[in-house]
Amino acid sequence: MNSLPTTIRTRLFAAPVPLRAALGLLVIQSIGFIAFGAYEFTQVQPGRVMTGVITGVLLILWGLGLAAGGYAMLAGRMAARGPVAAAEIIQVPTAWSFLGGQTTWVAILMGITSLAILVLVVLPQSTRHFTGSREQRG
Repeated sequence: MNSLPTTIRTRLFAAPVPLRAALGLLVIQSIGFIAFGAYEFTQVQPGRVMTGVITGVLLILWGLGLAAGGYAMLAGRMAARGPVAAAEIIQVPTAWSFLGGQTTWVAILMGITSLAILVLVVLPQSTRHFTGSREQRG
């Protein structure tokens, strides 16, 4: 039994390997942000309810945004690459802020995946995935 819908599976196998790798990392990041946002809801303190709730909501929205950007890139939408790259650029200094102590693993994981996604989405093979249909028409 295939777990992915046919359309997604077809698009995934049509995408070049670097873009597939970037999409896999985006899925991991999305799950991580959504899970951390849900975890934040369990850590809300009585004196800081709004801060805790807003932080949880923003983390979940960030994760959903990454997932939506990945899905749009899978569909070959060039406009999705910019917002995904911008999000990854924002995440690199954010990862740096986690260095030291018990959160070093977060810094390493976030930093490596963000840099890898940035590189993978700008490789020529990935770019051809976005511009290939236009080149074939012209």
